Amino acid sequence: MKRKLLTLSLSLAMAFGWCSMNINPAYAISNEELAENLDPSPLEYQVAAAKYLLKNFPRTVSGQTRVKIQRLLAESEEILKEVYEFKSKYGPKDNTNIRVKNQIKANLDKRNEKFVVNVNSYSNNKQLTDWFLETAKEDWYFYYSMYDKANVSTKYNPNKSKAGKVYVDSATYTVIYREGNESERMVEDFANQWVSENISPSDSDYQKALKIHDFIVKRNFYNRGDSNDMSGGYSIHHPSSILFGNGGVCNAYATLFDKLGTKAGLDVRYATGFSKKTGEAHIWNMVKIDGYWFNIDTTWDDPTITFSDGYVENIEDFVIYDYFLKSDREMEASRSIDEDINRPKGNSTINTGLKKSVIREIDGKYRVVND
Repeated sequence: MKRKLLTLSLSLAMAFGWCSMNINPAYAISNEELAENLDPSPLEYQVAAAKYLLKNFPRTVSGQTRVKIQRLLAESEEILKEVYEFKSKYGPKDNTNIRVKNQIKANLDKRNEKFVVNVNSYSNNKQLTDWFLETAKEDWYFYYSMYDKANVSTKYNPNKSKAGKVYVDSATYTVIYREGNESERMVEDFANQWVSENISPSDSDYQKALKIHDFIVKRNFYNRGDSNDMSGGYSIHHPSSILFGNGGVCNAYATLFDKLGTKAGLDVRYATGFSKKTGEAHIWNMVKIDGYWFNIDTTWDDPTITFSDGYVENIEDFVIYDYFLKSDREMEASRSIDEDINRPKGNSTINTGLKKSVIREIDGKYRVVND
């Protein structure tokens, strides 16, 4: 098993000019020892990177090289499947990760800024950091709007440690949040009131999505904030920057759509990727309409308008629908889409017939008109 994993990882690495596998093959050990020490992460990383390159930069790899890499990818994924099954069957049945993650979640729910978690098992900083991030990402709204960063320090027990394995008594997490409970309460209260006043029980999923889309686009001005990522006293990543500050970035748009959409009864998810024009990381939403998943990007439907003919009284009402209820294929013309098992596929297309706003002169004044 270990030999096969090493061989495929090296083959895939060499196909791309990489060589970063860190496995020391040992064959005269038990299945239990092998399962505990077998690390598929280098191959997982190379598979993910190869997929990303083939998908987003097809001209970079072509011909026989592409065919070879596709074959290696297929073989690698099959081996990874075998590795997971092997580790599940023979690996340690320790529930340390569950115990630690439950403690982390309890503290994150309380928005504690510093807390100690009892580990009492063999672990390391990387694993404890991974468990923290896995827990934080269980609530995508929290992860993208409120969570900023965290640090972990560990208390080791040298008496229980052994060759190659460190016994950790406890881990101390220090967490920085973008916003506190008061800002979140304000957003929650606003969302409840807005939905009650603007969403009718008779509204279709399409009508709900359109109302929320237009509200966010008209309400917000894209704002990168100051040197501390603040806008009007609120984090540019949090919905409060749109509702009570001077505007925010894509995190604020996407998490506000999630907040309002969920309260309106929509099934909302997140999608991430990179702009093909600027290379910047980006986040937007996916929403289920009549059983089908579509992409909605309120950030990119909120354009910066330059109008040189005169002052426009209601310029904030300008809306476009270039990224409203679009398929993955349509979105991929402007961005890459990250692979994520939590993101549903948007394979459907719909012709909404919606037209972007126009600016017209009415009674001697320029105004935005939405036909």
